[in-house]
Amino acid sequence: MNAVRIPGWQVSSALPMSFGATMDLGASRRGAAGGPLALRGAGLLSALGHGAMDRGDVTPAEAAPVAGADMGHAAHSLPAIAGWVQAVRAQAAAILAEGGLPVLLGGDHSLPMGSVAAAADHAARLRRPLFVLWMDAHGDFNTPATSGTGNVHGMSLAALCGEAGLGAVWGEDAPAVVDPSRVMVLGARDLDDDEAALMAARGVQAVSVAAMRRDGMAALAGFLDRVAAEDGLLHVSFDIDVVDPAYAPGTGTPVAGGLEPSEAAEALSMVSGGGRLMSLDIVEVNPALDQQHRTARLTVGLMRYLFGTSMDWLRQAA
Repeated sequence: MNAVRIPGWQVSSALPMSFGATMDLGASRRGAAGGPLALRGAGLLSALGHGAMDRGDVTPAEAAPVAGADMGHAAHSLPAIAGWVQAVRAQAAAILAEGGLPVLLGGDHSLPMGSVAAAADHAARLRRPLFVLWMDAHGDFNTPATSGTGNVHGMSLAALCGEAGLGAVWGEDAPAVVDPSRVMVLGARDLDDDEAALMAARGVQAVSVAAMRRDGMAALAGFLDRVAAEDGLLHVSFDIDVVDPAYAPGTGTPVAGGLEPSEAAEALSMVSGGGRLMSLDIVEVNPALDQQHRTARLTVGLMRYLFGTSMDWLRQAA
């Protein structure tokens, strides 16, 4: 399908520049490392629009001891993950410095510790607030002290918001801390008790699928209004498990009761209309668990709503 730019849609004036990170050490199931290849094969570059560029895949920094981190079960594979996080951060920062819009292709959801860190630093330099829309079935707000699995992809958002426990995963250059009161977790439906309590205490806004179906997109609309009112910048971290596994089976931590594709498309269309998107993650597509590339194709189709390259993709794909 050829990309068609919808008149009046402007997700951002910056040129999207994608790059891959073929790492899934933050998850309990392997396979998401194949996500970048699967997304490219499903036509992602076309979905990002005319002039979008693909920077290829990053190479991780050499794994090294991570000072201050609790090792072993508390945070699996953290030194190796740190190398990937630092590589992702450097690539995203370079794209932002060039005036581009970085699009991280994962890989698991620990990788945005690099991309969001770059966005937070960039927003701080511009003296503008950063808002984060975390589209995910999970909160990713555990710490090594609360996690029952030790999987780092379930701790990434907490670390970005300043919670302790992962040590110097960013190396010697700690990023600007994301204000948790400017974070929304959209589509949440599988939160651990301690995790949910910590999110509430820190002011993270968690919006469940049930709440979305009860209230429509009112919560998201209010969040995007805040971004505009504060002249903020927006990072979107899109985990495909926000969508119901009946439609997106190719992901490592599926949770029933997720968004319908049309609901996800509506949410992304709302973000598109605001014109404040600064950076994007697309993570947790696992081709090893997929069925006939359904999940990769759906993910790419949904990105067309974010970038305004096809208003009719879901109808055409039905």
